[in-house]
Amino acid sequence: MKPVLALSALLLASTSLTASAEPVTLRLGHAVFEAHPNHDTAVRFKEAVERISAGEVKIEIFPARQLGDVKELMEGVQLGTVDMTVNSSSALATLEPSMDAFQLPGVIPDYEGFAKLAVSEPARRIMDTLGKHDMVALGLYDGGQRHFLTVGEPVTAMEGFKGLKTRVAPVKLFLDVWSAAGTNPTPMAYGEVYSALETGTLDAVEINLTSIESEKFFEVAKGVTLTGHYFWPSLMLVNKGVFDGLTPEQQEAMRAAAQEITEPQVMAVKELDEKVLAHLAELKVPVITPDASFKAAFRDAMKPVVERYRAADPLIDAFAIEAEALPATN
Repeated sequence: MKPVLALSALLLASTSLTASAEPVTLRLGHAVFEAHPNHDTAVRFKEAVERISAGEVKIEIFPARQLGDVKELMEGVQLGTVDMTVNSSSALATLEPSMDAFQLPGVIPDYEGFAKLAVSEPARRIMDTLGKHDMVALGLYDGGQRHFLTVGEPVTAMEGFKGLKTRVAPVKLFLDVWSAAGTNPTPMAYGEVYSALETGTLDAVEINLTSIESEKFFEVAKGVTLTGHYFWPSLMLVNKGVFDGLTPEQQEAMRAAAQEITEPQVMAVKELDEKVLAHLAELKVPVITPDASFKAAFRDAMKPVVERYRAADPLIDAFAIEAEALPATN
């Protein structure tokens, strides 16, 4: 599969957009269903870049793994067989460990903080590391704050995590986090989670509320603990060769659109979380908010993990320092 990028646009990359640049159509694939925030990110970007570029950059969206799963999409953008993707930062941590900064437990405080940090200089420095992997990161977005979903009753204290077979994405950070919490972290492909919860292969999964809704996990798992331990960031990625082949004006339209949608996209996820919680209440799915002692115990358990990752990479530490400097919110 080749990027849908007109040859004439490549040849005229240095020509003024308004003068004679040819319109381009880029194929953007992602791995989730249309109810997921990553699809919303793709739609917002499509609308913004087509408006800003006056139709000179068009985006064709392929949701729900049509162009591949998370790993295949990341590799496709690297190779240029896929033009663009909205993909999780956790998948990219296998290429660039500094991506772990975005998911250290407790570092990003809330959605408002996420929106500010996403456009911060430390975040940009981390995203720019992907250039050496033939990808341009246009922006950082959110797939939802993560919580804890169990087949049985919600976890109400740290002791409740002990020994639970808990699905995690196959990333070292998550193995470290959930081992520190006391669970039995179990790496598993995202598409296998529903059946694993249904059959008892898993006891639990750390997951965002929007995925509980979009994947219908509430049908097979009944307890939600609102731990809010970290977010599920995603990056808007474009193949470097494709991006370099655009005119400067087309590139600027891409960057401007990516930045314009950041705060609206992040805050829309916050609103969507509230809708999902209302739906779970209608379904009578038990949802609990940890008390102060539970929250403190969780922070204490995570502290060695956070300190170890900060010490290992100055880019991670700089991002955490930026997060610590955020003004307090109510």
